[in-house]
Formats: sequence, structure tokens, C-alpha cells
Amino acid sequence: MRLLLDTCIVYDWLMGEIKHRPIIERIQAEGALVSSVTVWEMAIKNGLGKMPLPSEHIAEDIEAQGFQWLNITPYHAQMVLELGDHHKDPFDRLLIAQAKYEKLCIVTYDAVFQDCLGDVLFIKK
Repeated sequence: MRLLLDTCIVYDWLMGEIKHRPIIERIQAEGALVSSVTVWEMAIKNGLGKMPLPSEHIAEDIEAQGFQWLNITPYHAQMVLELGDHHKDPFDRLLIAQAKYEKLCIVTYDAVFQDCLGDVLFIKK
């Protein structure tokens, strides 16, 4: 199953903070998708002073890691209508909707994703 990286995973990857070796090896072997919503979330949080970035070229930094993009489609946005209220964060809700629609496995630290999706690769931080 293809992997979709949660924003926190992408951020920690860029910052060299992912320590879970089996996850690193799996992502390197299989590749992973990064949603365009991740760049949006990181830019907003950086602007609010909540997330220092390694550079202002987030998209280029992500591409340099070999990740592929998952662009947001109207069908992903529409899928949000089918989600329960397990998760209130709008960025996470869109990631969940994308994972459901595309049948992807999300890699995350956030245990709440497990309430919303069947395919979650949860990493304890």
C-alpha cells in the first residue's frame, strides 16, 4: 500500500528528526507521497511562529527528498463530508480524506488518525 506522510512526519524528516529506523527504510524503499496541503500547513504554522522551517523553499526541500506530490482534488475535498468528527484539525481532515479516497496508508505520530482510517502506520514519538 502506498504511503502518505502526515505533515509532522514530513517536517521531522526535513529536520533530520525521524529516529524510527524501520520507517525510514520503508519510506526509502517504497517511496512516499506528500500532500500539497502539507506545504500549506507548514507555511501557515511558520507564519504564526509555531514551526521554524529549514528554508523558505519548502516545496523544493520536499522534492529534493524524492517524495512525490499528491495534489488536492475536488473529490478529496468532497470526501471530507463523509468523515465523522474524530478529528477537528482541517489540515488533518483533508489528509484523511485524501488517504480514504486514494486508498493510502498515512504515516503519522497522531493516534487519532487510527480512529478515522483503517490503514495507519503509527509511530510512537
